[in-house]
Amino acid sequence: MKVPLHCLSLALALTTLVFSSHAAEEQATSEAPRSPTAAAAAELPERAASAATPFERLVERPIGRVTSAAGAVVTGAATAATNVATTAANTATHAAVDAATAATAAVFSVANVATSTAVNAATAAATLFQTGRVSFYADKFHGRPTASGALYNAEEMTMAHRTLPIGTKVMITNTTNQRSVVVTVNDRGPFTGGRVADLSRAAAEKLNMIRVGIAEATLHVLPNSGNKQDSKTKVR
Repeated sequence: MKVPLHCLSLALALTTLVFSSHAAEEQATSEAPRSPTAAAAAELPERAASAATPFERLVERPIGRVTSAAGAVVTGAATAATNVATTAANTATHAAVDAATAATAAVFSVANVATSTAVNAATAAATLFQTGRVSFYADKFHGRPTASGALYNAEEMTMAHRTLPIGTKVMITNTTNQRSVVVTVNDRGPFTGGRVADLSRAAAEKLNMIRVGIAEATLHVLPNSGNKQDSKTKVR
């Protein structure tokens, strides 16, 4: 029995020696420094990937810079052109508005001068026919027939007179405030003593006599109004 036990102990010792030898070799391999040649070979692919190609250095990068500069120039030019166009448009608009305002003022000025001239000419050409007190129709007469056959309309410029022919144009002037209005004779009256004419309500409003009811006035017969009445008609 002693021989097998010695054999078994020998086998275990040999196995332990083999495993120790393999472990020492592996440790030596892992601890050995890498050679410079091997390290440089390992880094070459990375440097090659990061380094610029000759085409990129000579063409792509300069073109990119030129393109960026050109884009900046174009953008600046477009902005400047837009500002110039906006300024020109604003100036033109203001000039047009000023011209239109001036033209409108000129038209109104001419119209006012023409109107004033026409009124003055009509007044100068009119014949003073009568002076006296004038009144106006009561509202109840609105819509009733007049001597001319037409219905009385309080909104029209008409009047009643005892002797002036129907259709005569007369300028009535309130001597208190110098307001005037032109009316057409379409009725007879008034038949109340002390008054020379009855005016429509609209004519009385123009003379600003609604509140007082009766006003002192002059009656000028306008030329070519068809009046053939004697200018010496008495004033009551």
